[in-house]
Amino acid sequence: MYVRGSYDSGRSLKIIYPGEYYITSENELIGTLLGSCVSVCLYDDKNRVGAMNHFMLPGKTNGTRIGEAGFAKYGIAAVNTIIAGMLKKGAERKNLEAKVFGGGRVLDLDGKKFNNMIPDNNIRVAKLILEIEDIPIIALDVGEDYTRKIIFDINSGKVFLRKMRKQKVNELVLKRDQKYIKKASGE
Repeated sequence: MYVRGSYDSGRSLKIIYPGEYYITSENELIGTLLGSCVSVCLYDDKNRVGAMNHFMLPGKTNGTRIGEAGFAKYGIAAVNTIIAGMLKKGAERKNLEAKVFGGGRVLDLDGKKFNNMIPDNNIRVAKLILEIEDIPIIALDVGEDYTRKIIFDINSGKVFLRKMRKQKVNELVLKRDQKYIKKASGE
């Protein structure tokens, strides 16, 4: 379940950025701001273990291997990493549920064709890996021309969502996404 609106908890908020992830069994909040990127929020309700990632590109490129700097910016590595990390923290695979957010079509890079390919492929990779791992997706808010601010409450498993239209996109998110897309396309 995700909730539109705000939260008021008085708890600290762990912010993650592109290429990062966070796994915890504490009563914490995890947040991020998404443009074309995708975040997978995983949760084990019985053991109260949760994780969130924030990946920018769908798969590994340029020989990047898991363990090298920046590997978690790729969806394939980012999703598998939080699954493995949650199991190490006491989660059980049979209890895992996923919520997937992001993949907004917010980039405008001189009208180039790949502008929508990256967010669409990010969404596809997240769904595919979760299907392969037999982890149900219980909430999904992806695509369209939105940026998204999400806050994941590890205590309840809820994700608080705020969507903003492309024309109101945060300049920081737009510039960050443009930088990574240009780098990925070899420009």
